[in-house]
Amino acid sequence: MNIIHHRYILKANLKVFNVFRSTSKGSMLTRLLTLALVAGSWHAADACTCSLDHPQTHFCNSDFVIVGRVQKIFRGGDFYHSYKVKIRNIFKATPKAALALKAGRLLTPSHDSLCGVTLQPRETYVITGHVVQLQAHIQLCSYVNKWREVTPRQRKGFRLLYKQGCTCKVHMNRRSTKSPNTCVTGRVATECYERHGICLHDRERRCRWTRAPALTRCLQKQHFNSTMT
Repeated sequence: MNIIHHRYILKANLKVFNVFRSTSKGSMLTRLLTLALVAGSWHAADACTCSLDHPQTHFCNSDFVIVGRVQKIFRGGDFYHSYKVKIRNIFKATPKAALALKAGRLLTPSHDSLCGVTLQPRETYVITGHVVQLQAHIQLCSYVNKWREVTPRQRKGFRLLYKQGCTCKVHMNRRSTKSPNTCVTGRVATECYERHGICLHDRERRCRWTRAPALTRCLQKQHFNSTMT
């Protein structure tokens, strides 16, 4: 599936879901109008497209960042599923997110067209998400990755360094920038910076990729491969 996302469409759909729930005892006309609105929005979000963002960007733009082990899934029918998660670490949580996470439940749309996420039971993930009406929501455009596949540099970022770099902006697939507050990955080494890069202010208050042996080795390998093709 091509993954590029329209965040406003998804947020609108989540609000519609809650409206439908609150009108379950209301008039049939209200419920039909709500369903019609949902059906109409499915076409707009059918591709479920997401922008390519660095893990640091996901961290900085999210309401919460956690590491959790999936225990159960509760299928919610037409609109959303709920995952029961045992939270092992909370790397970031707004006040509202802290309240929402106490339930240990993560909501996700039940349809692929609405960017629903599929998690495996008994698997541990690092997950970013947002809070809607005091409920924790995740979707395909969140950062969701198996914790055992997260690189040591990414783990250090989630635990501490990404937070320090939230005043910087990271642009993927851009070759250069004139902004002192921006780091770019280039077009060839995007994966290297995604897996090993952390963007922080230097002594001159310019945003730069911090040095790391893993990043250096990856960039050297990418350069070697590009010269051999």
